Amino acid sequence: MGSWPKSHRAAFAPPSLSLGLALCTPVASPPLSSPVDSSAVAAAAEAPPCSLYWVGGEWIGDPHAGADFFSSIGTGYDLSVTTFSPDGRVFQVEYATKAVDNSGTVVGIKCKDGIVLGVEKLVTSKMMLEGSNRRIHSVHWHSGLAVAGLAADGRQIVSRAKSEAASYEKVYGEPISVKELADRVASYVHLCTLYWWLRPFGCGVILGGYDRDGPQLYMIEPSGVSYKYFGAALGKGRQAAKTEIEKLKLSELTCREGIVEVAKIIYGVHDEAKDKAFELELSWICDESNRQHQKVPADLLEQAKVAAQAALEEMDAD
Repeated sequence: MGSWPKSHRAAFAPPSLSLGLALCTPVASPPLSSPVDSSAVAAAAEAPPCSLYWVGGEWIGDPHAGADFFSSIGTGYDLSVTTFSPDGRVFQVEYATKAVDNSGTVVGIKCKDGIVLGVEKLVTSKMMLEGSNRRIHSVHWHSGLAVAGLAADGRQIVSRAKSEAASYEKVYGEPISVKELADRVASYVHLCTLYWWLRPFGCGVILGGYDRDGPQLYMIEPSGVSYKYFGAALGKGRQAAKTEIEKLKLSELTCREGIVEVAKIIYGVHDEAKDKAFELELSWICDESNRQHQKVPADLLEQAKVAAQAALEEMDAD
């Protein structure tokens, strides 16, 4: 451990130096004068990873020591969405992703004749009215999206998506394509990761629609990343849901069959021991719905629930 060059002392501002050491003073408030104390130097040498210490009128330590330690836990690098950690991470965006990962599971699949969206909407109170606080929203007559994460943040994204769809149709005289809608929504989400006075959206969305290119399915993450999918999942059961989606032959599946499969997936990933009760939400955009985004009819929804519960009981019996 050696002295830090004088020419660099004023230029360096470490992310965090408050480790509570009694024998050394942090960078934030160096003393004007201090006698050299060999015990203080020894204590600084044996201290946990830290950037710099002021001991006996000298900066002791390596300005890069402990960078990996601090960056791994986010200390000093998670105060603003505009700050990158030394290993290239943006912790504020990662925290927003955690909000998505802790929510109910959201599933979207692209079938041969359309799109099916399904949501495991966790019921936070027995007093909550059925159908309230919806997680699936219509954006335009030909498109809709499902929200995972913070429902209030999701409403803002829905509002922006509706505005973009209406604006496009007013200017160009035709409905917005699903790809263009996904790109615009993704740009809006990404915008909130670029400025320190904004925070990332604590939600992700699965956007589905039917346009001149056929059924389209996109997933938009809190970072603003958007990809096109055959099948996608968000929420706490996303990994298990993705595994089940991969087993399906989506190119041969109709939407009527797809709603049953989505219901089975959501019931299958739901953990009754740990999770709260939930309400199943399903919507589709297909030939049966005249290529309009609509809620799945009540009779088909009930059939899907019965089939999913029967499959779950059969699995438990095995």
